[in-house]
Amino acid sequence: ICKLRPVLGAALFLIATMVCAQAATTNQVVMIMAANLSSGNFMSYEAPGIRIFQGLKPDIVAIQEFRYEGSSAETQLRALVDLAFGPEFSFYREPYTAGGDIPNGIVSRWPIRNSGSWDDPVLDNRGFAWALIDLPGPEDLYVVSVHLYTGSSTDRSTEATTIKNQIQ
Repeated sequence: ICKLRPVLGAALFLIATMVCAQAATTNQVVMIMAANLSSGNFMSYEAPGIRIFQGLKPDIVAIQEFRYEGSSAETQLRALVDLAFGPEFSFYREPYTAGGDIPNGIVSRWPIRNSGSWDDPVLDNRGFAWALIDLPGPEDLYVVSVHLYTGSSTDRSTEATTIKNQIQ
């Protein structure tokens, strides 16, 4: 059985399809979501966004603006993940770039086997975070967390082409 719910954000259809196929193969139900639920003046996760995570109980989250209490430091993010998902969850936050103040990341119930970040050709304050997740069963899952620029359709097209090329 495969259940996918659209949840506050634009999850990549490719990823949802891959999760659905994996869930059908192993009979494992996987809940994934894309999330840009930060609030306040510091683009950080606060109580309203945390409550949404706690209520929906996703297994995997492609998370944007991955900050807590005004910071993307490892200790702050560990505290956010523990609070919103649980201490058994793993996470990846893309590394800081010169201006990388609102990074993308991935949170997962299952171990992250490998991870990294691809450069965004349009913006310098975030990239495209990816992770290889060790799902139960014989197959793993790649997840890509993106936060496309709202400036113009040309910019978004450039970003989408870059992501497609990296995936290929």
